[in-house]
Amino acid sequence: METRNRMIMLLRYGFLILTMISLVGCSGGIASWIHDDVDQEFTKKAFSKTALQEDLDYLQKQMPAIHPVFDKKTDKHEITSKFQNLHSQIKDGMSRNDFFRVIGKINPYFRDGHSFIFPLLAEGTYAQENGEHLFDLGVSVKGESLFFNKTYKHKTDGKTIKNGTKILSINNIEAETILQKLSEYGHGETANLRKHMSTLLFQYWLNAIYGWKGKFSLSLEYDGKQTFLEISNPNNWESAQDKLGDYWLEILPNQVAYLKLGTFDVDEDNGYEAFIEESFAKIQEQNLPKLIIDVRGNTGGQTDAGAQVIKYLTDKTLNQASSAIEKLNKDNNGLLGYKGDPGEIVELDVISDELIEPIDAPKRYKGETIVLMDGMVYSAGIVFLTTIQDHKLATLVGQSTGGHANQTGNMSPFYLPNTKLLVLAPSLYITRPSGDSSEHAVIPDVIVNNDAIKDRALEASLELFSVDK
Repeated sequence: METRNRMIMLLRYGFLILTMISLVGCSGGIASWIHDDVDQEFTKKAFSKTALQEDLDYLQKQMPAIHPVFDKKTDKHEITSKFQNLHSQIKDGMSRNDFFRVIGKINPYFRDGHSFIFPLLAEGTYAQENGEHLFDLGVSVKGESLFFNKTYKHKTDGKTIKNGTKILSINNIEAETILQKLSEYGHGETANLRKHMSTLLFQYWLNAIYGWKGKFSLSLEYDGKQTFLEISNPNNWESAQDKLGDYWLEILPNQVAYLKLGTFDVDEDNGYEAFIEESFAKIQEQNLPKLIIDVRGNTGGQTDAGAQVIKYLTDKTLNQASSAIEKLNKDNNGLLGYKGDPGEIVELDVISDELIEPIDAPKRYKGETIVLMDGMVYSAGIVFLTTIQDHKLATLVGQSTGGHANQTGNMSPFYLPNTKLLVLAPSLYITRPSGDSSEHAVIPDVIVNNDAIKDRALEASLELFSVDK
């Protein structure tokens, strides 16, 4: 139970959370999510048909019991029909892996990036511990294709994989086919988001769906040239971007400040707040009149991290939502249930709480601001975008988000009783500051299509700045 309690504390820290990338990269962090009963022997266990059907029934009952807007997000007829279909596919003697490959296909029907069955965390973790490495290299989706999203260099032989290199195939299966297969298990409000979300835990999805670990044969293409590469240990490949961390400040030509915010999954000890303060001090010191804030690929964390930036862009007290509700369960209803009974929905005060107070006037940024966004921005990243857009603090440039502007959050994890598979479900739902309650993406003010090689959104932003205003 101690492990489970630590996990709950971690997942519920902050207002909205879904950043898996940093946890995957942290030593021991994500492994603590494994249920106490699940050792390597347990992962090989065969389950009876009755036990597996009990797990599926529990999932069908527990998800709407936790989720605050389950009926709003899902199609009742569609998801009920899918659960019935999955029941018919369950057989005696299935392992956790066999079972996941069946029931994991319910994920898209939740229509929510914060609601999904985690792809075999224990199996992937134990494989890594046994020296069977997973595909732990950064990738992203553009259109229907898969690309490396960083430049990697081999530590010993000097081979390089350049950022924007297209992955044609992995282990002789075309990348487009892989993405299509993973989309059958994807989580998110839209097909576009589910496609992007497949890259978040890419190494776990590849292991859970294909059983791939240890050795990867890649067919790649860059600048019109095809190459073949075998990777047996991704740890032998390093990226300069990894050394920079998830956020940095650059000064571009023509007095443009470029602030990269790759994640809002931060804590008090990693220096994020100090970095933001130092960055705006440097921008102020150099009297830079143009600022680009890049949140592309930012899948969230704490909304407070976004607020740390927004307070430099405003002279008014701002709200990050117009309303918020929380559905209570046994893990979030407070000591001795002081908040209310499990299943009760309570309205949170977002008008007087969770407000952003402007920084003192001398430190405030008064120049022109552009925010770069894409389909991967999610969770607290979306809250950042809607706060910026609804309060008219900057021009949004890039692609629409895959997720909706009104967000779920504060995930409440639970385990299936027999297989102990980890399931994540949100308990919170917030409506954007404008009060628009319709279900749609955050749409940028200036839409710029993706390009695998050239950064079109950045180019467009620099052109927007070049226009006298």
